[in-house]
Amino acid sequence: MKAKEFAHGDFMPMEAKRIILKIRILGYLKVHGEIYSYALIKEFEKQGFCRFYGPTIKNDLYNALRVLEKAGYIKMHSKVDRGKSKNYYSITRGGTSTIKSVGKMMMGYIKEANRFFE
Repeated sequence: MKAKEFAHGDFMPMEAKRIILKIRILGYLKVHGEIYSYALIKEFEKQGFCRFYGPTIKNDLYNALRVLEKAGYIKMHSKVDRGKSKNYYSITRGGTSTIKSVGKMMMGYIKEANRFFE
């Protein structure tokens, strides 16, 4: 019997994808600075993350931004751009600290998981 081939992300529960989305948001903001939500979706599309994530990414991204803001990991401020008010997001000190901790933890898991692929 042939092993089933999975499309990107099919093997992953939705809650795991939502956690990865939050990590991606924090990581993007840490590296690139502030961005408004629609531009962040476009950036994730360009990177191919939307194909991995699936069709609910837009709603889930807006929800993730609210959760991260409420938790104090990011902050939002409005700016007028070409006559339109846009909500820009940037990472806080707490968000930077968290993403660094998550990164260290994930690198440890990756090193441990590499044993399975040797």
